[in-house]
This record gives sequence, structure tokens and C-alpha cells, in this order.
Amino acid sequence: MSSVPNHRPSSGSERRDTSRQGYDIQVGVATDHRLFVGLTSNISTGGLFIASDEPFKKGDKVEVRFSIPGASHVFHKHAVVCWTRPFDADGHGRTKAGAGVKFEDLTDEEARILDAFLKVHDPIFYDV
Repeated sequence: MSSVPNHRPSSGSERRDTSRQGYDIQVGVATDHRLFVGLTSNISTGGLFIASDEPFKKGDKVEVRFSIPGASHVFHKHAVVCWTRPFDADGHGRTKAGAGVKFEDLTDEEARILDAFLKVHDPIFYDV
């Protein structure tokens, strides 16, 4: 893994297929070299953002494990890093470091579980 970050595209060259909602949910992450726990800042049926100081790079393959409040299902998904956001070294704290990942193997049933959760719950975490 490289420690050189890839920044999130600003133009729309890699737009999301699904809108994401802000939630604060713990996520277990496994890379080729490390296991750790991060937090989501947002989630959708397309993927999620992993808030972490871990050095991700675009194209990295990761496994994520999480559950959503009120559901008994544990999501254990393969994902690919689509963009990264570096640590805010200036100390402004306006954005969280981490990576946006896209699920590679979300089942139809898992998509229904996430959709149902997102439709009835207001975001509980706001990334401003």
C-alpha cells in the first residue's frame, strides 16, 4: 500500500450511482496488510466512507464488516477504494481522513435491508 493519497475527484469523473446518507456506524476493515476499525461517515447501497487515518490508495481492495442499528444481519463485503481523503494536517478538522469504497458483492437482500434502513432513519452524523 502506498501512503500517497488520491484525492476525491471534484469534477464528476467518478460520480456515485446511489446517494449516500450520513451515519456514524463502526466498520471493521481488512486490507492485505492490516485489520482495524473505522467509522462510516455515510453509507448507501453503493458503498460507504471509512473515516480513518489509514493510508488507502485508489484501487485498493478491502473487506468491510458492519451492521446497521435495528438489523440482525452482519454485512461482510468486498469493496474497492474509489477515492481517498488525506488527514487534515493543518488542524482545521473540517473533513475526516479516509476512503470512499464501492461494494463489489452486495446481494439484493442486503440492498433491501440498507434501503429500508435509509428510508426510515434520519442521518445521525453530519460531515460538514
